[in-house]
Amino acid sequence: MRLTRKTYFVNPRLQLQLVLGANILALISVALISTLMFYTESKVHTYGAALNLAPNHPFLTFVAQQEAYFARMCLVIGVVQFVLFNATAIFLSHRIAGPLYRLERHLEDVASGNEPRDVKFRKGDLYQSLAEACNRLMARMRESLVKQ
Repeated sequence: MRLTRKTYFVNPRLQLQLVLGANILALISVALISTLMFYTESKVHTYGAALNLAPNHPFLTFVAQQEAYFARMCLVIGVVQFVLFNATAIFLSHRIAGPLYRLERHLEDVASGNEPRDVKFRKGDLYQSLAEACNRLMARMRESLVKQ
């Protein structure tokens, strides 16, 4: 039986923290790229002034065109990073929060007096060893119930 996800944010606090962390990394990356661009631009203009180049000199015009191209590329890279980082964070949060939520529901079910049964995680979920340990505990509980 394959378990499918019905709710994408089963633990919103944990999952939103992961997404926020991904956004912070994307913003830091874009800020570093923008800082590098600004630094390079200021150096080129400083060298142009030191060489007494006219403001409409072909070299400075070429540099201005390259700066505009680089600025557009920074924007594209920033948007792509934002999408990729968020998609990765959401995907990983599903693989972390989903099994923990499933285990919590399972243990509450057993604690409320229902028969101890095995817990199943989806293929690819993290914490598979936790499910195996829980299943060993459930098997032991079933054995003790049979002995009574």
